[in-house]
Amino acid sequence: MLVPSFNMASGHEASYGVSQDGNTAVAVHSIKPLNFRGIYIGAASLAFGWDSDGKSRYWRFTPTILDPTRAQYSEASADNGQTQIINVNLGDKMFPVSGLIDPSLNGEIIAPAIHFDLPHAYDLWVFLLRSPWFPLKIGIEKSSLNISHNLAQATAEIENISPDLGSEQSLRADVSVHGEGLNLVKLTMQRSMKRVSLDEELGELTSGMQTFNWKPTIRNFDVLLVTPSNMDFGEFVDFLKYLGAEIHQGKFMPASLINYFLLCDGLNVSYRLSLTGEKHFLGQEKDETAIMLKP
Repeated sequence: MLVPSFNMASGHEASYGVSQDGNTAVAVHSIKPLNFRGIYIGAASLAFGWDSDGKSRYWRFTPTILDPTRAQYSEASADNGQTQIINVNLGDKMFPVSGLIDPSLNGEIIAPAIHFDLPHAYDLWVFLLRSPWFPLKIGIEKSSLNISHNLAQATAEIENISPDLGSEQSLRADVSVHGEGLNLVKLTMQRSMKRVSLDEELGELTSGMQTFNWKPTIRNFDVLLVTPSNMDFGEFVDFLKYLGAEIHQGKFMPASLINYFLLCDGLNVSYRLSLTGEKHFLGQEKDETAIMLKP
């Protein structure tokens, strides 16, 4: 199966396929030949957001391969004799995409990528954005959270649950609150990436027992993003619309997201589950644990 691309670099497009033995190959078609100095592959961070130089505010798009490897590739010409075809072998470096973007369009996407290092021009990038094609497993650093204040005690007993063999796991937390001293107890899941974090409140209670559940958000998509290293803000907004993000288009302000856009939960997002109790005017008591998503 060949997967098409979303093209932001004029004159370039790409597709990829996965062989039966799990090797991924990408074909990049260029109307104008790429006179590259090198081709690199690996896990890449596509970071973006607003920065300032002290005088003005500007949006920055920063693609980076985290641990680059020189790619194995071959070159050919299309039937028209003009279009250059570069076949790049990713081997077994394919993994699911992860990404999180805040309403102001600060965020990060991590995915496999190909980087064409071009002299005297903006570099060319191909990102392989595919949602998980296997069930994600949930790892828990510690299975019990405990907080107390005065005569109040709150606990959360945590476990992962698989409804069926081979299905997506979910997280279950049995929370109990007893005694007086904590005004309100909350259970919160925090997602974090390089430029952005998002707190998702799973539930709250003042006394008694209650069960709260959480499971990863997995979208269904498979697309290649072909872009120069200087993608502009408007082009990126169009790409987010294509992925399903809800955009607010203001008349006098830059476009923004209506809500945080979780592109996909995955292996490259940091997760922390927190049990927090409010002590009236005396601050908070808090216990937390790391949560991991694994293949």
